[in-house]
Amino acid sequence: MNVRYALFYSALLLLEGGHAQAQAIEKESTSATVISGSRTVICQSSFVHPDCTTAALPRLKVLDGGKHGKIQIVHEKVFPNFARSSPRYKCNGRKVDGAVVYYTPGAGFTGSDKVRLRESSESEAGVWEITARVTVVD
Repeated sequence: MNVRYALFYSALLLLEGGHAQAQAIEKESTSATVISGSRTVICQSSFVHPDCTTAALPRLKVLDGGKHGKIQIVHEKVFPNFARSSPRYKCNGRKVDGAVVYYTPGAGFTGSDKVRLRESSESEAGVWEITARVTVVD
């Protein structure tokens, strides 16, 4: 999937009876192709209620920032990317509060890099470990 044009994924805040439930760490993976010297979104996420209001801000931690680039995590408005079958699908056309991961390759670098992140919500309802494989081209 080329995340320059699409969202990596959007996550749901999992609540039951108003109390967050402990979750196992879920593994996610994605890939992105970026242009050498360009700052590019490689991952973005949001946690929203069915009415599209913010449920929580994603918390992202860099586990491995890769060997050939720089990672920057920014809280900003994003478009979610829910499946058509989701009750939150209607939120896809609205910008919501979220987090964006930018990757900027080192000067003159082309080739492959790998970034690992850990994501959770403010409520600790879920934890995801994300591996993003990045291909840098001229």
